[in-house]
Amino acid sequence: MTAQRSLPQRLAGMVEQMELDQPRVVTMPELSRIAVETGACHRVQDAPKLVYWLQELGWLGKVRTKGVWEFYPGARAGAYGSGDRFIEFRAQQAVNPDWPGVLAMESAASLLGLSQHVPDREVVALPKTSALPKAMYEWRCVTVDLPPEGRDVHDGLPHWTLDGLVAGIAIRPSGYTDLAGLAQWLPDVGPRLDADTMASCLHDTPAAAWQRAAYLARIAGAIPVAEELLTAHPPTTPAWFGGARAAGARYDLVTKVSDVSLHPYLEGGVGA
Repeated sequence: MTAQRSLPQRLAGMVEQMELDQPRVVTMPELSRIAVETGACHRVQDAPKLVYWLQELGWLGKVRTKGVWEFYPGARAGAYGSGDRFIEFRAQQAVNPDWPGVLAMESAASLLGLSQHVPDREVVALPKTSALPKAMYEWRCVTVDLPPEGRDVHDGLPHWTLDGLVAGIAIRPSGYTDLAGLAQWLPDVGPRLDADTMASCLHDTPAAAWQRAAYLARIAGAIPVAEELLTAHPPTTPAWFGGARAAGARYDLVTKVSDVSLHPYLEGGVGA
């Protein structure tokens, strides 16, 4: 598609309205409403042909989610996508406002400015009752449902907070695959961890999750946080961090955690 985009007078009002609103993505119902309100058509059922016309002219771009398009503003001087790595996530939010997806694990770490690189596959957290949408087949999904205390919203994107992220890793260690990156940023976040918030995120999880959370807090240098978590759930049996039970694990006497996978990066000083 060329950089030059034509705009018939009939569609000018639709594009002008979207230029004012600057939506990242728009749904068919939203576009149909805009079409009627701007006089591009008089009946909602006539709007789809105008939508596809805008797509052909380069003002709307396809996403995998059905019934949703990315808006290409005139400021881009051509039919170019934004490069927004979360565009499919936004599309799911647009077509289903009640969708419970939350950016998690490496995606949350990147959004929080902890990770130095974008993950190979973005990660979304969903409750066990929800399935990953087909349009997001390139994403990874973890079934961890954190409470509101462990979530925040930035630029319209719900994501785990730092406390939620550390708790989420403790709940599902295999969900964070960039262990080298984790070993790099975890030791720097101790002063920012909050015991009460982490406890809320860990509520109703197995004792092993509390042990792993305390272990991660100790690595972060947040010793008081670790102590509070261990006081709430004193460790009685060993817990494992990552991988199968194997030789070479590092055992932490305080938390009774055997670390199979993270400790080599901590000891070797390897970072992402």
